[in-house]
Amino acid sequence: MNAFFMGVDLGGTVIKAGIYTAEGQEITVAEHSFPTESPQAGFSERNMEMLWEAACSVIRQAIQNSQLNAAQISGVSFSSHGKGLYLLNSQGKPVRNGIVSSDSRAQSIVDEWHQDGTADKAYPLSLQQLWASHPVALLRWLKQHEPDNYRDTQHVLMVHDYIRYRLTDQIACEETNISGSQLFNQTLSSYDPKLCQLFGIDEANDKLAPVINSAQLAGTVTHKAAAESGLVEGTPVFGGFFDVVGAALASGVSQKDKLSAVAGTWTISTRVFDEIVPSDYPYVWSKYCIPGTYFVHEGSPTSASNLAWFTRHFFNQRLQDYDVLNHCVAEGATRPNDILFFPWLYGSNYHSNLHGGLLGLSSHHTDADIVYAIYQGIVFSHLLHQDRIVGLDNTTESIRFTGGPTQSPLWMQMFCDASNLPLDVVNVQQSGCQAAALCAAVGTGYYSGFDVAIAASTPKITTYQPNAVGYQQLRDKFARFKAVADALSQ
Repeated sequence: MNAFFMGVDLGGTVIKAGIYTAEGQEITVAEHSFPTESPQAGFSERNMEMLWEAACSVIRQAIQNSQLNAAQISGVSFSSHGKGLYLLNSQGKPVRNGIVSSDSRAQSIVDEWHQDGTADKAYPLSLQQLWASHPVALLRWLKQHEPDNYRDTQHVLMVHDYIRYRLTDQIACEETNISGSQLFNQTLSSYDPKLCQLFGIDEANDKLAPVINSAQLAGTVTHKAAAESGLVEGTPVFGGFFDVVGAALASGVSQKDKLSAVAGTWTISTRVFDEIVPSDYPYVWSKYCIPGTYFVHEGSPTSASNLAWFTRHFFNQRLQDYDVLNHCVAEGATRPNDILFFPWLYGSNYHSNLHGGLLGLSSHHTDADIVYAIYQGIVFSHLLHQDRIVGLDNTTESIRFTGGPTQSPLWMQMFCDASNLPLDVVNVQQSGCQAAALCAAVGTGYYSGFDVAIAASTPKITTYQPNAVGYQQLRDKFARFKAVADALSQ
């Protein structure tokens, strides 16, 4: 008989639940759009009770769509957005709305920490660059602006920790996600009270949950949760992981020779190492799902979401389909084109004071020229991250690529040429759900470890090889891209 596992993907705007065989074959995926609330500028929140109801809804729908008996699901695990904050009081009830990773209310606090040297003091412990949506920044903001909620907090959780708690009634934080919280010392592999002290939130030390591994049993589905979710009481529930880890796992990345690249709302580059590599640059390190390993990554919201914004606001309906866009890009690639597009509509990953834009437009330019420039600019912004991650050492042999741009062969060739590395497009539609289901398979003991699970669920790939001429042309244009950006930042 086949074994079936459920993966729940808790994204920033969409929640999904998928059921898979142990080999990663998708049976069904259900999804529910759950936009965030923004009661004030910079706020990005979710009602936590509604979040639980949405998770139950997609779980029930996935079971129904699969035509399986819920008892056939051998285990459940998670992939989720990082950062943010989900707080419980002493009765296990939400203290306030959950806060999502796109929240920026604490930016002024983070700016102050950079100015007064707090960020520099914290980095050797956490090995994290500071973001406004880090739990420590949000806790400090709550201490200043919502002291009653700060005082009432008993448990500090990430989003999948909360949903897992609702399923099992067990409090815990999962390692790959909490290790990126600024509360965790990478070298010690544990929370560090020195970090809470540095960030002025000493009281939070006593509110941090026990840490569990990705494939560790967190508990089983309770009678109450079974009635609400449609799962069977007693179904094992496992830790899960940060969605960046899920994307890398679904791509078959377990060693440093392969780089995981994701392009969607965010552009993300990730590699896995057996140890932390010393560097003068402040790389972001966290615990990977394979025990004893770390992942290093960089990312920013500078990818295909910029293309989606342009097609929605400036191009007609015909340019909202990848087939048509690809045709435009193919035409644009044949024409002389000095247009530069800066894909920083949602923030810059080069200089903090830069914004998105097009430079070099003339009256003879067409839609094809502009779309080609947008594709190219997104490649360049991706390289800003990828080059640094590749530059940690000289052992990267290939790239595993997932995300919306994989629907464009020409775009993938541009990414490949600019990287000067073989590029494997991974044919996985729902990497978060699939990886979470594999996590449950490892947790139940179906596989002895993630390496074995990866080998047994090798994704289908399409491989691109770099072109030397294309590499030189793109790198020359990339140098100009950076030079103009440097000038604009003055």
